[in-house]
Amino acid sequence: MRYLFVKTLVIGLLATPTVFAEEQESFGEVVTEKNESICKNKFTQELFTQQRIFSSTRNGADNRRIAERKIEAAREKYNLTASYCDAYNELKSFNPENLDRKPGDAQFN
Repeated sequence: MRYLFVKTLVIGLLATPTVFAEEQESFGEVVTEKNESICKNKFTQELFTQQRIFSSTRNGADNRRIAERKIEAAREKYNLTASYCDAYNELKSFNPENLDRKPGDAQFN
């Protein structure tokens, strides 16, 4: 009786990983939840990068204007959602429609 129990247990343990592996393959890519702490660090780094681009006189007016618009869009997104992940995604993916000067923009010579 003990032999049968142990044998069933061992076979069950050996068969279980293959069942889970088949299920995992059907789900595809594993996606983690938003982690605000990680996003906050990434957002901070990218915001500093954009700020350096904006502040450097070595960059052309267009590059500086794009950085300015990205920073503005990320701040607006954060104000709406209070999520660093959303703000980081906006900062990375934002492309301004045009670079025409708007009220409040910095003036580049």
